[in-house]
Amino acid sequence: MPQTSNNIVGFVNLLSFLISIPMVIVGVSMSQGSAEECYQVMAKPMIIIGGFFMFFSLVGIIGACCNVTFLLIVYLILMMFVIIVGIIFSMITMIATSKGAEEVKTREGYKEYRLPDDPNWLAMAILKEKSWESIKSCLTVPEHNVCTDLKERQINSTDTELDQNELTPIQSGCCKPPSECGFVYGGMTTWTKNNGGSSKNNDCNLWNNDNKTLCFECQSCKAGVIYGVKDSRRKSSVVNIVFCIFIVVFYFISICALGNSAKHG
Repeated sequence: MPQTSNNIVGFVNLLSFLISIPMVIVGVSMSQGSAEECYQVMAKPMIIIGGFFMFFSLVGIIGACCNVTFLLIVYLILMMFVIIVGIIFSMITMIATSKGAEEVKTREGYKEYRLPDDPNWLAMAILKEKSWESIKSCLTVPEHNVCTDLKERQINSTDTELDQNELTPIQSGCCKPPSECGFVYGGMTTWTKNNGGSSKNNDCNLWNNDNKTLCFECQSCKAGVIYGVKDSRRKSSVVNIVFCIFIVVFYFISICALGNSAKHG
């Protein structure tokens, strides 16, 4: 079946094209319909990535289904670009998240996070004021505030019960003050400063019970974000490997489609 490879390429690219349409629509909608900085930051990448894959898919569909050899050559070049970028991005991400933030255990058994004395370039980039303001806007956006989950659980007992709620690294760093501050837990995201506390950690001074403030300016929050990226990267490594294998196999199928188109051209 000489046309099998062409049919596969055409079908896969049709799916890719259909997926890219809502990406572009959502990106445009976010950029025009919301004043939230977080949405503005996410809109541009969605529009660019969605637009690229829309064009990429159209080239593959027309080239494979209409036996246009030139378009299939362009398609293979673009696919090789995607493969190279994917590999480079994976390597950079692994290096960047290998030493971003450290996990420490408190006396109460909590997992808390702190920045190392020599943070890598990823941590330094996040620590920049402009970068952190954009990240913070995503963490505090009303519809998806990372600390809302704590309120929904209606936590109203003691500090030690927080350990049972399996806080994410971001929640641990941003939604409560560091344990060394010695604050008294008042339920949900409310803490009372202990006048007898004598911690030298500046995060203790930055904590505020206001939902828009909490510990979002704390170093522990920034460390939690970095550690969260590192943890997500580790969990997604299997998916990345599977995707790379798929895209390489599909690349060779596309080469077969090119050969078929050349014969019919």
